[in-house]
Amino acid sequence: MNKSTLIAIFVLLNIAFASNHGFMNKRATISHSSEPTALAQLEEISNNDFGRKILDTIALQVKNKSPISDIARMLAEIRQDLVLQEDEADSLHASQEVECEEEITEFGRRIDAAQVARDDAQTEIQLLQGEIAVLTNDIASKAQQLQIIDARDLALREERENDAFNFAARQAALQEVLDAIDLILEKLGGMSPDSSNEAVLAQLSKLGKTNPIMALAQLASNFNAESFRKIIEKLEALRDSLESTYSENESEEERSIQEFEQTVGELAVTRKNIATAKAESEGQLAQNEGALALQENILDEAVEELASSLAGKANKEEVCAEWAATWARNKEVRTNELNLIGQVQNIIATKFDTAESFLQKRIE
Repeated sequence: MNKSTLIAIFVLLNIAFASNHGFMNKRATISHSSEPTALAQLEEISNNDFGRKILDTIALQVKNKSPISDIARMLAEIRQDLVLQEDEADSLHASQEVECEEEITEFGRRIDAAQVARDDAQTEIQLLQGEIAVLTNDIASKAQQLQIIDARDLALREERENDAFNFAARQAALQEVLDAIDLILEKLGGMSPDSSNEAVLAQLSKLGKTNPIMALAQLASNFNAESFRKIIEKLEALRDSLESTYSENESEEERSIQEFEQTVGELAVTRKNIATAKAESEGQLAQNEGALALQENILDEAVEELASSLAGKANKEEVCAEWAATWARNKEVRTNELNLIGQVQNIIATKFDTAESFLQKRIE
């Protein structure tokens, strides 16, 4: 195959490739009359790092008198490698976009869940704190009520003890008086208004010189029949009155004991009820304090999760943005490189003489 045939084949391949892939630069899309010369294109290509490397490689092949088919094959391989890189980059970019979308969506879900958990925990904490305050005040109030009841119970018992002591003292005093009156009446019962003064004194003196009623002995000497009768009546009336008082005291003491027992019993029932209610409030308080501690832990975890999710989302968005920027930069570079390869292929296929002359000057 001669040189002219190879050139024609390369022209056809280049035209077909450019039509299928669209990698020619803007100069290839404008009217033919405005296209720069091959030499100008080569000059512009040489000003690009990638283009300069391509031209330097071709120049070495020209220097080594490599066939144009080898040069064309080399350019096709470079182009194919760039196309493969582009496909791999696009595939990686597509997978990165899927990864970014999934992870950012997951971070968004975690953020929403953490915000809901945080808000719910804050609401629950406020409710529990209010309930705890109410229960704490209720427990303190009931404790104070129990102290009042205990103090009242103690006061009642002391009062009852004092009342019982005073009752016993009163009854003992009354009994002594009754016994004394009984004794006087017994002694006087053996006398009559006609008894001599000496007999009366003798009977009364038997009561004992230390007995206060001995004073009666001083009066007895002046008793007459009427006085004697009246004193007996008075003593009997006094005895009856004292006996009635004694009985009334007994009844009053019984009523007082009953009232004491009833009051103390009512206090005991009230105390039991208050103590039970206080214990229930203390149990509820312990539950609420446990629930509060749990909600505070949930709040801490939700706040940490929210901060972690927000930071994770921001970091992932930054990484994804960098991935996208890197892909865009690389894509632009590869597109330019493909355009340069396309230009070089076109020049080699259609204007090899111009290219050969230009390349020889580079290696001289």
